[in-house]
Amino acid sequence: MANHTLSCGRLAAVAGLLAFAFAGAVAAPAEGTPDAGAQRTYVYHALDFPGASQTIFWGLDDLGRMAGQYAIAGGTAHAMTYKHGRFAPLAPDELGQGFSAAGGPTDTGTTFGGYADAAGAQHGFVIRHGRFETVDFAGHLNSNVDGMDVLGTILGVYWDADLTYHGVLRQDGVDTPFDYPGARDTYPLGLNSRGDSVGFWDTDPAVTHGYLRDAKGHMSTLDVPGAVATAAFAVNERGQVAGYYADTAGVFHGFVKVGETFRTLDMPGAVGTFVTALNNLGDVAGEYFDQNFARHGFMATLK
Repeated sequence: MANHTLSCGRLAAVAGLLAFAFAGAVAAPAEGTPDAGAQRTYVYHALDFPGASQTIFWGLDDLGRMAGQYAIAGGTAHAMTYKHGRFAPLAPDELGQGFSAAGGPTDTGTTFGGYADAAGAQHGFVIRHGRFETVDFAGHLNSNVDGMDVLGTILGVYWDADLTYHGVLRQDGVDTPFDYPGARDTYPLGLNSRGDSVGFWDTDPAVTHGYLRDAKGHMSTLDVPGAVATAAFAVNERGQVAGYYADTAGVFHGFVKVGETFRTLDMPGAVGTFVTALNNLGDVAGEYFDQNFARHGFMATLK
């Protein structure tokens, strides 16, 4: 998921480009367009943490459990979970009062993410079997955990004072840094159990490109055709990829890539849609901006 610096930067970019709960407020489900391959339709559900001015989902499993972040009255974002129709703050004692955000859960119920300490430095975290663990990548000022598989492999990102992002894969306690060739930033965001990971890279932070990295470390660009910017956020066990892109008018749309086919996803009535999570059923989640540029969470399920 995005860290605090990236999240604030993206909000500014969205505002500039657009220029223009079951436990809380829930909009009526809205049907989207049929899936081009299987002729299935996405049904959209707005889901907001009660009383929140921002709700974002960074993770979604096959049981419909989610994790993400929320903010009240435009304040600092905090990690949360959603399961069985209920929202709950995640580990507030451990994560503290600073920024935090969560992804997952994995198939074994593990959640992960990042949090800022009192000095403003960011750390990754993992919560498995009820045990909280801080994750830092040695030698770097800031760390974030963006993906994890059932074997404990961690996909993360680190950055230092220059605010340049670098990917890292931790397997059996060994960290392997990686960067997209020629990139300024490499920001990993999603991992599956086959070892495939996705994210974005750039040479100019204003123009991002999605990427796919396979288990052997081979990297390739993954851009939505015709888009001016793409970010790939999730890859499932079937090799499907989800994320979002900006079109030539500066409007953001979600996407799901199945095989070589990209499908655009837009929350009905939204002025911007960001898909940031994908499960093995093809369901997605994320956030959208309404006509007043207020930020809401959503889930879209295939039927």
